[in-house]
Amino acid sequence: MSEAEQIECRPTKWFYLRAVAMVTMFAVFLVLFLKDWKIGWPGKNEVYYTFQAFKAAKEVFKEHEAAGRSAEAWHALASARRIGFPEEKGLLPSGVDPASTWPEILTDYEGYKKAMEEEGNKATPPLWAKISDERGWSSNVPEKSYARKKIKEQLYYGIGSGALMLVGLFFLVRTARRSMKVDGEAYYAPGGERVPFSSIRRIDKRKWETKGLAYLTYEAGEEKKKVKVDGMVYGQFKAEDGAPAEKLFERILENFSGELVELEADEDEAEDSAGEREGQNQAAKEGVEEPAENIAEEQGEEGDRE
Repeated sequence: MSEAEQIECRPTKWFYLRAVAMVTMFAVFLVLFLKDWKIGWPGKNEVYYTFQAFKAAKEVFKEHEAAGRSAEAWHALASARRIGFPEEKGLLPSGVDPASTWPEILTDYEGYKKAMEEEGNKATPPLWAKISDERGWSSNVPEKSYARKKIKEQLYYGIGSGALMLVGLFFLVRTARRSMKVDGEAYYAPGGERVPFSSIRRIDKRKWETKGLAYLTYEAGEEKKKVKVDGMVYGQFKAEDGAPAEKLFERILENFSGELVELEADEDEAEDSAGEREGQNQAAKEGVEEPAENIAEEQGEEGDRE
């Protein structure tokens, strides 16, 4: 056959859409996990411990008022109190000092006293809404803090997502440079193998109708090897495009004279036949055993009559 009769199947849009979606998904996971590791969860820790400090300030102020202490005493007390951040590295955003004291908004006696009168009965402690707005924090306060182990896990998940993204990118680029084709003498697999039609000994096409997959077993010298025909990734079966994958596979079948493994239904029929044979054997076995039981019963009855 001439060169003009060569059929070549390139990677399809179906493949590109799924491959790009997969790479994009892992890229998004990579960014999200790394963000949680570096900023997100340490930031939640900052919010959590600061909120606990505001809750503590409310109780401490009540005790201060009950003791009748002065405004100066409150300022000195509040200015010296630490928030209570953990000192272990990596639990807080960079730039946040673990030894930080209460925010200045809590040290103003008159301002805090007024806030207690206005907000003392609310679920959130006085002045919390104000400072969270100033710092751009969410109104949803974390229910717990995050340990270093949990924060570190986000880094590992990010690394794993990045690795999977690179693997997906590798297969995307590799497949984009490949094709499968046939000419008048051989099938050329995406991996570069040249498989002469005369060397093909077996074709398994059980998955061709459902998944567009077929497997060729061929002889290469003294070895037997196997290659795949993947019509879903290369060529596809769209009629408007001429169904190139189907034409390629038909060319292989036209030049093939070995063993052809066809439909999944063949296996089902074989299983049904085996089931029928087993049932027949069981029935035959029961048929042999039943007369033996009858003979035993008859002998018992004769003994009774005697």
